[in-house]
Amino acid sequence: MPTKIKISKDMILDAAFDIVRESGMEALSNRELAAKPKCSIRPIYYQFENADEMHSVLYQKIEKYFYKFLMDNMEDGMPLYKQVGLHYIKFAQKEKNLFKILFMTETKFTPDRFVSKSETEYKELEKLIKLSTNLNDEDLKGFHVKMWIFCHGIATLVATSTVQLTDEQIKNLLTSEFQVLMFLEDNDPTSVKEEHI
Repeated sequence: MPTKIKISKDMILDAAFDIVRESGMEALSNRELAAKPKCSIRPIYYQFENADEMHSVLYQKIEKYFYKFLMDNMEDGMPLYKQVGLHYIKFAQKEKNLFKILFMTETKFTPDRFVSKSETEYKELEKLIKLSTNLNDEDLKGFHVKMWIFCHGIATLVATSTVQLTDEQIKNLLTSEFQVLMFLEDNDPTSVKEEHI
């Protein structure tokens, strides 16, 4: 007699993650979800109070995956904060459906609240901004919000295949925007070391 497999919350979440990663949130249904671990829809109702709870936990899983993508595989010889921007755009290119869920759906957040809603991850980003600028703590978030909006514009263009940009073009765009923002923050752009941009 075959062993009966207990369907856990993590198994359901993993299945949901795979579905939305491949086909987007609109493809997520109880039927599709049950088909992945080859079970009935009953365990889904058992593990989650309702669809809203499952979507909330799934969003957190996607967000955690995104931040790991940002911070992993950092290279020597390039500023870490710049690499975060490049990884953000790379995430939009490689994980189009997950990017759309995180960054192209309606929220009620203001930009400064949106970029820091994951407080632990934002604190890690702050450390990288400090390595590349001479900004004080009060100006860091404002600078990051402006840099993020610019970076997000590029990421959205590539996520939707609206334009084609080479890695070199993207690097040059991020460097130029960084220099302009530093100038606008009343900092001497010549005081920013070349290796930081």
